[in-house]
Amino acid sequence: MRFQKTTEYAIRAMVYLAKHPGQRLSTRSLHESLDIPYKYLGRLMSRLAEAGLVSVEHGKHGGYQISENRDSIYLYQIAEEVEGLEDYERCILGFPDCSDEHPCALHDRWVAHRENIKAMLYETTLADLEEEPTKQP
Repeated sequence: MRFQKTTEYAIRAMVYLAKHPGQRLSTRSLHESLDIPYKYLGRLMSRLAEAGLVSVEHGKHGGYQISENRDSIYLYQIAEEVEGLEDYERCILGFPDCSDEHPCALHDRWVAHRENIKAMLYETTLADLEEEPTKQP
């Protein structure tokens, strides 16, 4: 199970901004540092700004920065704003009728993992990730 690209990119951008507190970073500098397609990143950062997760200042010395304390932004907020959390409720094999009453072959095994992933999203803040070593391209 991987994050969808939009969620992956959003979390990468937010972690990067969290590691540069007080700095306004342009879309260009984020693109170059994170290797996220420029136009895609521009649209993504606009969505994060509309959601209030980042603040933006336009102009020559403008850019994006985290709008709240890094301790108060959880991964689930980022995922929910850019793509929603519905994928974490779906059947891993894609069956629309899969449920506890009508499980698919992987249902019982997937439910435990799904709940762990959701718990990680709800318990992890940007500040938590800031302390973790990360590999960047």
